[in-house]
Amino acid sequence: MATIKKLGGAGKNLGGAGKKLSWACGNNIAISPLAALVLSASLSPGVSAQALVDVSDGTAPILETIVVTASGSANTLADTAASIGVISDADIEAVNPTHAAELMNRIPGVNIVQLGSSGSGVMAAIRQPMSTSPVYLYLENGVPTRAAGFFNHNALYEVNLSGASGVEIIKGPGSALYGSDAIGAVVNTLSGRPPKEDQLSLNVEGGEDGYQRVQLKGAKLTANHGFTGSLAIVDNDGWREQTSSERSSFTGSWNTNIGDNWRVNTVFTGTILDFESGGSGLSYEDYKQAPEQFGNLVGYRDVRTFRISSAFERDFANSTLSITPFLRSNDLDYVATWTLNTGRVSPPPSWCPSCPSSLDSQDAHINESGHDSIGALLKWDYRLDDGSFVVTGLDVDYSEGYQKQTYIERTDTDSGDYWMAYTPAGLLYDYDVDVLSLSPFVHYENQLTSALRLNAGLRYDYSRYDYQDNMGSAVVDPLHLRPEDQSVEFNHLSPKLGFTYQFSDDINGYASYRHAFRVPSSGQLFRSGSTADSTDLDPVKVDSFDIGLRGNLTDRIAFDSSIYYMLKEDDILSVLDGATGVRRNTNAGETEHYGIELGLDFMLSETIDLYIAYTQSEHKYKDWKDLSGDYSDNDMPNAPESFANVRLRYGPSWLNGGRFELEWIHQGEHWIDESNSDDGNSTDRDIYDGHDLLNLRANYVLSPKLEVSLRVLNLSDELYAESTGKWGPTYTPGRPRQAFVGAKYTF
Repeated sequence: MATIKKLGGAGKNLGGAGKKLSWACGNNIAISPLAALVLSASLSPGVSAQALVDVSDGTAPILETIVVTASGSANTLADTAASIGVISDADIEAVNPTHAAELMNRIPGVNIVQLGSSGSGVMAAIRQPMSTSPVYLYLENGVPTRAAGFFNHNALYEVNLSGASGVEIIKGPGSALYGSDAIGAVVNTLSGRPPKEDQLSLNVEGGEDGYQRVQLKGAKLTANHGFTGSLAIVDNDGWREQTSSERSSFTGSWNTNIGDNWRVNTVFTGTILDFESGGSGLSYEDYKQAPEQFGNLVGYRDVRTFRISSAFERDFANSTLSITPFLRSNDLDYVATWTLNTGRVSPPPSWCPSCPSSLDSQDAHINESGHDSIGALLKWDYRLDDGSFVVTGLDVDYSEGYQKQTYIERTDTDSGDYWMAYTPAGLLYDYDVDVLSLSPFVHYENQLTSALRLNAGLRYDYSRYDYQDNMGSAVVDPLHLRPEDQSVEFNHLSPKLGFTYQFSDDINGYASYRHAFRVPSSGQLFRSGSTADSTDLDPVKVDSFDIGLRGNLTDRIAFDSSIYYMLKEDDILSVLDGATGVRRNTNAGETEHYGIELGLDFMLSETIDLYIAYTQSEHKYKDWKDLSGDYSDNDMPNAPESFANVRLRYGPSWLNGGRFELEWIHQGEHWIDESNSDDGNSTDRDIYDGHDLLNLRANYVLSPKLEVSLRVLNLSDELYAESTGKWGPTYTPGRPRQAFVGAKYTF
């Protein structure tokens, strides 16, 4: 394992952190998130690697971990009043993930769910239940991967994660710096880090069910320029029927100087993803007896996403100016499999026995949507003589978006519940929407005493939606109303206040209050369904309180712990108007979320390391009366009471720098629907009991140029559900035991 040693010559001041980095680590076989340094290009708006001490090949005392996403300026974790998970480039290299869940679930409090029966789909549960709601903000080098109002819960499949330079995850609200959607977490992927040396490597991997992956990475360093490139191509037939996929992701960067003053890092990323989405939910009986069967034969999803940004950075006497212009393009086509149901006439739902029988797929559709954006992030970091600093800036984002939804009807004659064929049957929606966002912000830190530090921030967000309906004809379908052409505006203030306290050289604590919000999505505003006045909505609001303690108990034991309470108000519910009987969306829901997150890293010996990430949480409806009933005081569905990630790593000398890793993943039980009632029927369960999985990873270094690897996922071949749905209920089975072998050659 790693041996901690003094870093000669360290002591360079880090931005406004007021700290000096004095420790680094040598020859670590597997760098843990608790101890990893993340020193990478464009960690947040305008902050590039040149502003940071360049020490990334090892571990350090946890309090000296460098983070930037939380404040917009390079800072030590000891000065940060928030719970942050850090993943280094060495972590990514060691895990070489095929999905975000394999990497990010190593962080306490983070539960990324793989959707589509181990496909490319993504759903997160970070201080929130597992859901597709817009309560997370995904960034790449500090730039949102999607504009506010165009949230996609699958946003992480649009990122070349295996080719990234690192990840920072702020758990809880981050709206005071980053704006809308930053409620459950801010996930910042770091891409296109400037190179330190020339490099070229080829990694090939193969596995069961036609799985193939090829990765090519290169870097070139000259006197005045640095270039990097990362290409990943993946082809997979899928272990379930109708779940094949093809994916290509690319990241390229160009790092240079303009004259003697400006540093510039330009990063381009792109992802093309095509897959069959037949891996949808099954009935409980089918899930138990034949999980490999398809959920439907008609589902597909095509993704096209491209982004380019250039971080221009210039130092002055006591300040740094950053200007980051960016372009993005996102296009998405899919069959909305969750709207298919059986495609047959069904009896009235249990919550409305007087309702007539009806076709249960009146919203089944093909979706075509996307948006193109241009914007810029401007940031000024001013350092004061007393160790305090101010970060202020302005974010500008203009996006032109569209959405077109085509109704489909089931045409096959199969007696089962799963669709075999369909035919288009007319437009449901076809509209354009342009969104302009202007957001000034300020962040301030001050060392009040030798041990006590203040963190405060405030952001103002203004958003304007300009909507135009392209269908022309009058509305004739009461289930798919359309608003008139109009403009909708939102504005919101997001404050935060926190304190850190240094109890000793090795132990640090913090307390914070953070406010967050999300604007209604374009779909909620303009895809009205049977809702009247769908545009008459306010932002959803959140207040969150955190207390944390972290540090090194000994030279071999590091820990990170946090307790949080979050209250979400003005959530958007679908209700019936008592006076008119018309369905409408309104801001009326209130939920509360609280829990404990704990991470422990034990260096048991020079070759054995044990890491534990554990989360215990509660997610409850505080006041929730929607169209289907009153669920106030009930537990929220799809909210596991606990989840854990435990890893034992062994790196003996005879592996030549390689290691074995055994990983245990635990997910606790959760309700499947809001009613919290279980009739005990084994074929119609309303509670998912949770699961426990084992994964094995190993690699061996044959020579300085050649390395071989092995991954065995779900080692015990456990039958488990990666997700559940209340309509049925349904269970989407996760992958059975699967093995993958790979080889990496460095030229």
